[in-house]
Amino acid sequence: MAKGCDSSWDFDYKSRVDALVDEGYTFIGRYLNHSAGVRNGLTVSEANRLSNAGVFICALYESDSGTSISHFTRSNGIADAREAISLAEDLGMPTGNPIYFCIDTDVTKSQMTTYIVPYVQGILSELEGSGYKLGIYGPKPVCKYIRGTYSATERYMMICDNDWGQSGWSATERDFDDWNIRQYEWNQSLPGVSSVTIDKCESSTNGGGGWKL
Repeated sequence: MAKGCDSSWDFDYKSRVDALVDEGYTFIGRYLNHSAGVRNGLTVSEANRLSNAGVFICALYESDSGTSISHFTRSNGIADAREAISLAEDLGMPTGNPIYFCIDTDVTKSQMTTYIVPYVQGILSELEGSGYKLGIYGPKPVCKYIRGTYSATERYMMICDNDWGQSGWSATERDFDDWNIRQYEWNQSLPGVSSVTIDKCESSTNGGGGWKL
């Protein structure tokens, strides 16, 4: 397994990338889209800096309303995918790799079928023909459901291995270990640049879909 992290911080600074490398991080999840005061979007300059240092990039996309269950509709899946594809193409992100769409909330079984499935179907309708693959970031029950019978090199799953889903349907769906990336510690200071925080991750032997420019 490979050691990695994800972060909403901008890593277009030598000191920050050096700190990643010094700590043994081989990949980083970075957001394609920018949101003022929330996350810094990945830039070409940052992608080149990370790539030149040997750090693989995993592309994340999260809508500003991506923690609200009401966001997850087919039409929003289409809109999010279109923006994510456009941003990925502008970066020069190589095709054949996943974009991880964030479903950053716990859900019930009825919400899974009513909201999440149509949202993902909307994403898939736009990814088809784009060259990019589906990735999902979310709690274990969501990732388990969306994985279905697809392989880890066709639908990529980044699980948030936290305490979501301790009761009801979610509690019965937590036995999911077929992930590509596992996020297991949150808001950790990066040694050497303590003002920067990361979430610690690891990738499975299936690989996390990281890329370089």
